[in-house]
Amino acid sequence: MIITKRLLSLAALAAVIGFTSCDNDDDQKDSTQLSKTEAKAKISSFNSSAKTDLQNLSDAEGLKAISDLFELVDTDDPFGRVDADRKKLRHFFQQKSKSLKSIFSKNIAGRTAEESFNFEGNLGIYAWNPELGEAGEFEYIDNAEVIEIQFPTEGSTTNDAKLTLTAYSEIEFYDEEFEETYYEPTLLNASLHVDQVKVASIYLEAEWNQDGFPLAASLMLQVAPYKLNIEFDDSSVNSSYINISLLQNQETLVAVATTVKYKDGSKSEGSLSSVDGYLQVKNLKVQGTINGDALNEQEIDWDDVVKVALYDGDKKLGDIIHVEENGAYVAYLQYADGSKEKLETVLQPVVDEIEKLKEDLNVNS
Repeated sequence: MIITKRLLSLAALAAVIGFTSCDNDDDQKDSTQLSKTEAKAKISSFNSSAKTDLQNLSDAEGLKAISDLFELVDTDDPFGRVDADRKKLRHFFQQKSKSLKSIFSKNIAGRTAEESFNFEGNLGIYAWNPELGEAGEFEYIDNAEVIEIQFPTEGSTTNDAKLTLTAYSEIEFYDEEFEETYYEPTLLNASLHVDQVKVASIYLEAEWNQDGFPLAASLMLQVAPYKLNIEFDDSSVNSSYINISLLQNQETLVAVATTVKYKDGSKSEGSLSSVDGYLQVKNLKVQGTINGDALNEQEIDWDDVVKVALYDGDKKLGDIIHVEENGAYVAYLQYADGSKEKLETVLQPVVDEIEKLKEDLNVNS
């Protein structure tokens, strides 16, 4: 999960912002659009409350407990920084997988951490024993119909936390370019408890193509009191979509939804039919569409190509337009009275807080 400044600077729909190049001269005013004074009051209230919620996210107990577990298996952090390079990215996840598998490979003869993970063959309860080895090790202590890993959180002298894996399966791939065999998960269901209270859980289903890249996936990650949902599908011949939402209890903190439609199965830029979607941060939503047919005309009218606006719920605060300044196009929010402000300036307090949150969580996976 990458939480970066792009989240707001893209103004939701990165492609839309990139394509937008002129003012919106539509003379028809939206009857639901708020006045400039009302719109600025909504944005001010949003900036204040969003900053508080984002600050609280970095203190979630579940994130800390996950980090404590990986410290015990000699890794820096399960969400350590990842290089965008494909080989390094895969190596990152392989190393994290090996770290967890090392818990089992020490207790089962003839098995190495590089092999496919045999979920059924590793059912049982494993507990951290600080007296084993030089600095402590996990040991198998009992039979079970699931995999349960008991470990201490930071500062605890007892195994006050447990990770329970109730389902897992994976598929094998061979990368001819890098000459290596690797595995990708197709099913994962796990939960994390601290002092008998569930603080985190994850459920994942994924479908992969023959080259080892995901065609479709559904992920739900809960880290009390937050829930992350990710769903995408690129398996359809003429369309693709992705939906992402981060909730605090039942309130939306961040949500992204994008659907791309094509005229044919090539899914090329030339076959683009439309892009529809939005980016929501708490109550504010940037929503827009790209008209692929208008984009492919010889003479492009950007008013026909792109429509983007900022909303507070169902109330329109203003249109997002781009103004050419020194050879570059800058995003502005244009209010009902025709006046405008730079979008980056309007939302800067939350942009800054998201950047701080990224540094606090050290999340880049």
